[in-house]
Amino acid sequence: MQKATESGVSKPGMLGSAGMFVLDLLGVVLGPAILESALWRLPVHSLVGIVVKKWCLDSVVAAFMGFMMYRAWRVRTSKWAWTILPLWFVCGALTYGGPTRENSILAKHETVWMHFSGEGCAARATGCREVLAFSAPLIRPAAYPGAALLASHILSPATSLIESNNSLKNPSDENLANS
Repeated sequence: MQKATESGVSKPGMLGSAGMFVLDLLGVVLGPAILESALWRLPVHSLVGIVVKKWCLDSVVAAFMGFMMYRAWRVRTSKWAWTILPLWFVCGALTYGGPTRENSILAKHETVWMHFSGEGCAARATGCREVLAFSAPLIRPAAYPGAALLASHILSPATSLIESNNSLKNPSDENLANS
């Protein structure tokens, strides 16, 4: 059910907010992936380069998407899109058993941070799977609502794009209706 505000613009109820949250969640996951596919053709010659490019592109593109989604819709759910995807990272971190320990004091033991940040990718290629599967999805929900929060402070609270389209109706339409 729609709730009317003082300005006469209706705000979504609980069902509408849940729908917008799902759209924001899709915006966090699919939006950057679609936009990155055009930029992914930049040449990279190592696994570490792939991880660095993934971190950079994910954060910039997700921030852009978060800013633009908040600008277009002006709903608070854009600021809360980060809440679901960190659970995926926690599941991956809890199942991480660590590398097999070597009995050498000269061997560098991999920490959880090294494993999930991508630093361990240079040592072994299998370590990159968890980075791309668990850490990369954590970057997007950090940048997306951060940019939406920034947009909520920068942009004036007057109108969203939808509200501005309603206010730009052709005055001649009202004259025809009054005739």
